[in-house]
Amino acid sequence: MSEKINDSDKTYSEAEEEKDSARSINGGEVPDEAVTEETDDAAAGSPTDNTVTDSETENTASEKAETAEAKEADNIPTKTFKDSVNDVTRLFVSFISENNVVARLIGLFMLFSSAVFITNYNQESRLRFFDLHNGDVWKDYCNSVSIGKMAAFIIIGFAAVSLIKKFVPKVGKFGFDEFLLVAGCLSFGVCAVWRNDSNPLNGVFSFGIVLVVLVLLHWFLDTERCILIRRIPNIAFIAILIICAAGVGGYVAWTTICKHRIFHTAVFDLGIFTQMYHSIITHFTQVTTCERGYDLSHFAVHFSPIYYVLAPVYFLFPSPETLLTCQAVLAVSGFIPLYLITRRYGFSNVLSFLFTLVYIFSVSVMSPCYYEFHENAFLPPLLMWFFYAIEKENKILMYVFMVLVLMVKEDAALYVMCIGLYLLFSGKNRKHGAIIFCATAAVFVNVLALMSKYGEGAMTNRTFGNLMRNYDSGFGEVIKTAITNPMYFINQCFLTGDEDKFYEKIVFFTVMLLPLLFTPFITKKKSRLFLVVPFIVMNLASGYPYASKFDYQYVFGTATCLIYAALINVADMDKKAIKEIVPLMTVASVIMFAANDTNKLYYADVYKDYKDNNDRKDAFCEAIPEDASLLATPFLIPHCANRDKLYVLDEGSAPNPDTTDFVIFEDGTDEWKQNKRALLESEGYTIYNEAEGLIVIYVSPDYKIK
Repeated sequence: MSEKINDSDKTYSEAEEEKDSARSINGGEVPDEAVTEETDDAAAGSPTDNTVTDSETENTASEKAETAEAKEADNIPTKTFKDSVNDVTRLFVSFISENNVVARLIGLFMLFSSAVFITNYNQESRLRFFDLHNGDVWKDYCNSVSIGKMAAFIIIGFAAVSLIKKFVPKVGKFGFDEFLLVAGCLSFGVCAVWRNDSNPLNGVFSFGIVLVVLVLLHWFLDTERCILIRRIPNIAFIAILIICAAGVGGYVAWTTICKHRIFHTAVFDLGIFTQMYHSIITHFTQVTTCERGYDLSHFAVHFSPIYYVLAPVYFLFPSPETLLTCQAVLAVSGFIPLYLITRRYGFSNVLSFLFTLVYIFSVSVMSPCYYEFHENAFLPPLLMWFFYAIEKENKILMYVFMVLVLMVKEDAALYVMCIGLYLLFSGKNRKHGAIIFCATAAVFVNVLALMSKYGEGAMTNRTFGNLMRNYDSGFGEVIKTAITNPMYFINQCFLTGDEDKFYEKIVFFTVMLLPLLFTPFITKKKSRLFLVVPFIVMNLASGYPYASKFDYQYVFGTATCLIYAALINVADMDKKAIKEIVPLMTVASVIMFAANDTNKLYYADVYKDYKDNNDRKDAFCEAIPEDASLLATPFLIPHCANRDKLYVLDEGSAPNPDTTDFVIFEDGTDEWKQNKRALLESEGYTIYNEAEGLIVIYVSPDYKIK
């Protein structure tokens, strides 16, 4: 019966296939009668026969259904435990691949660690990450961490994100897991180095934190999942950049002003330039007296006509705080041309935004602002605009900014010459590259000749004395040493003369290049290496100890060249590499900025705690008439430098006879200060104003008080 049912299930097409099969077996010569007979047999078994009764039809249908169910039951495989495990594993793998679960877990763990740090720090600031190797502090920190709370936080956070992604599918396009990973790593990194002391050993700790964060992001960050962020309009990114630049610039300006207000700025160099700007707005000269102890134009020391650019601002607001604010604004303003350059290289809105943040949070661009005030702060914006003009191929703009860069300082010629060589050998613009190099070399030689004849000459022996056999020789002696003894030259690039601080240049090298992931050197286009030559020559090779410190003015220009070199080298990479590298550079820059500049909040804290005393001292300084000559101690000079005659009083000069109208110094028990009091009184000076234990002012008997 079952055979008939099976046979009766043959369709017309199956019957035709059997015909074709039979023909193929017999060489295609199967008699039609045989085929017809077989087809008829199949048709004969069909339940459509009119002679079949209703009961037979029902029985046939019932048997047919039973047979089908039996076949179905036979086909269902019996699941084993191993099969069940495999099913669960496949489901788990599918869940992980769709949700980037590891990134979510790491992000939640990092966020919890950051929350614990913030809680501990608010209670006791000694429980900072970088202090945890000191004594038993790390044990106290461990005791403050609740494993139960950590587990609850991660489980609840994980479940919440899973539910949101399940019931709000659009969130998946946001890259929620990636956002948690970046937010967690960034907050962890910033907390770990928050208000870190600026010393080389803690710098090494910062490197470790940055490397751990970068490795985690490299392994688990999938930028392709972040679809929604790419839909944010460009105007929003630009607005955020402006806010970040204003925030960083404002922070640096405020903390440097606080440093000044607590009397942590000195004659070298804020006092010098405050008096110089007084000279500019009153006599249109750069004459100072506190720099060398006699009337001296600053042109005799450095060729820096660029100072006159800020004269109108200082005329309106004649204060050292004006210079500190302008310096921060100048340094951070280089983000504008850099952003425009990224757009010319075809970076997307997101990548342009992230790379510009690398500049805004660059330690080597912002940290030098904390060392008083210097003309070098003009270099970041001017050099970056120079690079923009080169990329835009705007010849007029290019030569305008070339001249402006040369006006910053005599050694700025090195940057311009290297840029000219880069243009010449890269083929980008050979003609103008040659013109820029030759013209700059001629200017450099003539400026040095004028400074040697009318001023104090270039400070080559101070900067490169470690590479000069004869201190009276010029820069050519440095080049000769590098050629004849390259091993010694390399040694000087990475080691200092002080055996106890041999690691300082290595730390400096890492601070400058780690936020850029060392990309300025990652290129096969040899002409681009000219862009890193200023860094090697002016910072690494120099024996002047301050030249290889990232918080001094000597890195303003070299850092700008490194950032531009990093940009053009990254732009040559494939799109996938760019999407991975640029976010990592941004995170590294933010963490390194936190490691080296958040500790400057110390100045704001001290000013807040001792505001009354510091404001009182400042009022004493301002009370001295501006037309009077003044002798003052180094840390008081910046507060009373708006005058023509100003001289430095220290322990060495204290015994000298006094000729100035006023003398001001901090009141104290130091022997030399007590002796100075006695000397002044013996010369007929009388106390003009005094705050016991704080400050004292003497006035000459020859000065007529108005």
